Amino acid sequence: MAPATVSRESGIQASSSPPSVAPGREGEKASRRRPRSVAWGTSGVVALGLLFGLGYWQKQQESRALAGIAADVGRSARRVNVVLPRVSKAERVLTLPATLEGLEQTDVDARASGYVRSFSADLGDSVRQGQVLAELDTPELDREIEQAHARLAQSEAVVLESDAARDYSLANLARYRELAPLGIASQQELEQKLSQSKIDDAHVAVARADRGTQLANLHRLQQLKAFARVVAPFSGTITERSVVRGKLVAAGSGQHLFKIAVLDPVRAFVQVPQSLVAGLRAGLPAQLRIAEQRGKIWHGFVARTASALDASSRTMSVEVRVPNPDRVLLPGMYVEVTLELAASQPTLVIPGPAIVAGKEGVRVATVDADERVHWLKVRVERDNGVDVEISEGLTESARVIASPGAELAEGLRVQTSR
Repeated sequence: MAPATVSRESGIQASSSPPSVAPGREGEKASRRRPRSVAWGTSGVVALGLLFGLGYWQKQQESRALAGIAADVGRSARRVNVVLPRVSKAERVLTLPATLEGLEQTDVDARASGYVRSFSADLGDSVRQGQVLAELDTPELDREIEQAHARLAQSEAVVLESDAARDYSLANLARYRELAPLGIASQQELEQKLSQSKIDDAHVAVARADRGTQLANLHRLQQLKAFARVVAPFSGTITERSVVRGKLVAAGSGQHLFKIAVLDPVRAFVQVPQSLVAGLRAGLPAQLRIAEQRGKIWHGFVARTASALDASSRTMSVEVRVPNPDRVLLPGMYVEVTLELAASQPTLVIPGPAIVAGKEGVRVATVDADERVHWLKVRVERDNGVDVEISEGLTESARVIASPGAELAEGLRVQTSR
């Protein structure tokens, strides 16, 4: 029994172990696989080298192309547009804003205190010079006038009394002058009578002066009473009324009863800059426009100038008068006044984009005969946004670059075109 078990186990072991191979055959297979691996590795290296070479060649081609383009750009000059400055007109049109005013306009106040009894002029009415506009009741002023009359009567009585006392003193003095030489009256009594006559004469002067004071006060009150009738200071139109019947009016309080204005002609004040005041003169034609009627033009003239500049704005105030027979132009309107002024000196006009302002100042770029850029400092006389007027630093024959850029360096060669 035991040998059989052993042989079964041996058989199991024999069957589980791998079959044996001869040593000579394994070496032959290994020798066949080694050249194949070397071939595949060599092919990969060659492929990588070809890809690298192709990429390097393309990079070199692109670099050469870019270098050629850069060389072409460097050899070719930049093209710029140039303009020639034009001389400005001898007459310059100047349009300025203004506010209309009446030729004469004023506030009418009361000089006397009282209550409004009645008024005879209303808003928009045309009035004549001296016409009564309103009447006031002045009870307090009336009492003051009565008191002034009483004081005047009292002062006149004092004057009569002083005159009588002075006459009596003069009569006594005359008698004592006759009696003193005869020894009937003493020298001392004569001197007393002389002094008394002088005192009485002074009393007369004081009484008459007081009467004059009372009379002047009465005249003042009577004049104030006359101001109870408010009249128009000049012929015009009532543009404002703030008075109503029964209203208490206090003299000197700034209460305006009426406002009167002369509407034909009207006037406007404009501020002309210093550079153009040389062309101003009285009688210079002017045009006036309002926003509500853009198609219509009112013609006026320069009436007067201030003949001096405002130190803060360097402008001069100019009065323009415009006839207004149809009363279309009203005080307080916003208008535009146009003047044609003679320029003090000719200027050169160039496009606004041609100006470059920086730390070097205000400059323009020009192109010389050799097609090279030159920067010039200029002085701007006037800038209206689209065009700029140059008064210094530029000649009429200069070729100005219309829109220079920061890359335009001094001396750079360019190609010009218009």
